[in-house]
Amino acid sequence: MSLRDPLKELPSVKSEGGRRQQPAESVALIQKPAPIAGSILWEPALLPAPEIIDDAVFITQGALREVSRHIWTAPDQEVLGFLLGERLESPETGLPYVVISATTRSSYIIAEDGGDPIPEDAWQASSMESRRRKLVLLGWYHSAPFLDEVPAPRDLASHRQHFTEPWQMGLVVAPSGELPAGGFFRPASDLGGAWIPFYEVVDEGAIYADGRKRTVTPWKNYVTNDATETTTKVAVARPNVGVGPIPVLKPRGHLEEQTSFVRKRARPGLRMSAYRRRERRKRIALTTLAGVIFLSVLAYVVAAVVG
Repeated sequence: MSLRDPLKELPSVKSEGGRRQQPAESVALIQKPAPIAGSILWEPALLPAPEIIDDAVFITQGALREVSRHIWTAPDQEVLGFLLGERLESPETGLPYVVISATTRSSYIIAEDGGDPIPEDAWQASSMESRRRKLVLLGWYHSAPFLDEVPAPRDLASHRQHFTEPWQMGLVVAPSGELPAGGFFRPASDLGGAWIPFYEVVDEGAIYADGRKRTVTPWKNYVTNDATETTTKVAVARPNVGVGPIPVLKPRGHLEEQTSFVRKRARPGLRMSAYRRRERRKRIALTTLAGVIFLSVLAYVVAAVVG
């Protein structure tokens, strides 16, 4: 069976004159095969307009975890962050693609007044951070209470202002509801835009012998033809550094039940100690009561015999 190569299928962004939009500076890209075999192709349930699709988007599960951890620190607010990684070129096709491998958070909370969701100082800080890490600033992300069938006009306007390359993209995640929604978008040549396909690069060891791939992206507005297994836990707070990988996206099920599960597992040693203390107090009280009853009965029997 031949492997589907999206880099041969995805059309390029075209300007109004019908020519592909080129970056402001010509940069020689590192040639590296696209990680298609180790990825899950996700496509919008409502297919996007093909003319807005540019470089294929790959994002690692580590980067998806970072985004989700950030969002779940303040699920009732709209947080802001930026996407970092590399822009590479497929040696088989000669076409470029992007791999998002890291993120950088902003402390900025997006207001609901309709202003620019990306303040200038946050954008400048992300640019400096990308240079410090020797990565490319590929785009931005933010959380939202819900997603529409097309990207919000405010998001498109802000993206055009701050991200001028056609291969840059935005990511929006709405964590509320039984299943979260999310999606990558790029603007079109006019004032519109649409959600675009992307590839979730799975972790090493996340591909089973039967071909199933473990995903951390159960977004209800994206579909895949790949055989997948969805992560079943949720991170509701920023994890401690060094505690190992934590599944991050909201699972199929009730949030309250999952949150309760996480809280019960968060500090098992302290919770068990408190439980044991309560049980010990109960045993002491029962033993004391039994002793009092025994002594009372014994005194009554002795008094009856003596009398």
